Amino acid sequence: MSIILLTGTSSGFGLITAKHLAKQGHSVFATMRDIQTRNLNAAAELTDWAKQEKVKIDIVELDATDDNSVKLAVESIAEKTGGIIDVLINNAGTGFIGLNETLSASQVNQIFQINVIAADRMIKAVLPWMHKNKSGLIVTISSIAARQYIPVMGVYAASKAAIDALSVSYHYELKSSGIDIAIMQPGAYQTTDIVSKQMRPANPSAAKYYSEDMKGYEKQVFQYFEPTEDSRDPKEIAECIADLIETPQGKRKLWTLVGAGPLEEPVGQINTAIKGLTDTVLNARGVKV
Repeated sequence: MSIILLTGTSSGFGLITAKHLAKQGHSVFATMRDIQTRNLNAAAELTDWAKQEKVKIDIVELDATDDNSVKLAVESIAEKTGGIIDVLINNAGTGFIGLNETLSASQVNQIFQINVIAADRMIKAVLPWMHKNKSGLIVTISSIAARQYIPVMGVYAASKAAIDALSVSYHYELKSSGIDIAIMQPGAYQTTDIVSKQMRPANPSAAKYYSEDMKGYEKQVFQYFEPTEDSRDPKEIAECIADLIETPQGKRKLWTLVGAGPLEEPVGQINTAIKGLTDTVLNARGVKV
């Protein structure tokens, strides 16, 4: 069984995945911010659940946007495990639905800090331990939005496209080191809290300059994220991650599409084209892929 470091476990995909992997027999270090304040109840509930289920979940304070917090958390985990971190799951993230202009530059920066820079910070923090063991798996939760550039989700899509691209680069750099990169591209899962927790735009009055059809489209996108009886079960993400963990090193898919519906085929074609292009460039320069 694997030793797993999972970010963003206070709710949503992270919480569901932490529970699922623990029940599979893995040792899960479930990280979240503010476990003594804002996430006090979430941390306590997950701890109690783990005791009741008799599974291995340790709650660890970690703010992925803070260098020192990440350093201390990863070092404390490595100390407990004898220097072994088998899997990193970069799940912590934030979303935003709304017109690009309504966000301030600092808010756009905040979204990129959480969705891109923080994920890279986590990768750099665990890699020394994975290099020592010459093995590891890093799973990045991207999004189908990384391939779907639509109005009112532009900043979110740009951040997911960025972490997707960076993860692909890591895939090629690390594959000879025994460390796999796997990218999850989920579709919309309405029962998570991506919309309810989104930031309030700093410049909402900018919306007055936009057409009624664009405002109507924004409302439709919001409505699409409202839970219904037909909403997909986000446990699908956890199950796919569990499958990746069980897959032998070197055999894991680079991208896994989940819940993409009718977009699965076109997005899959884009992924295939990206990999084909990258492979061609590297082969032309004598790099084995």
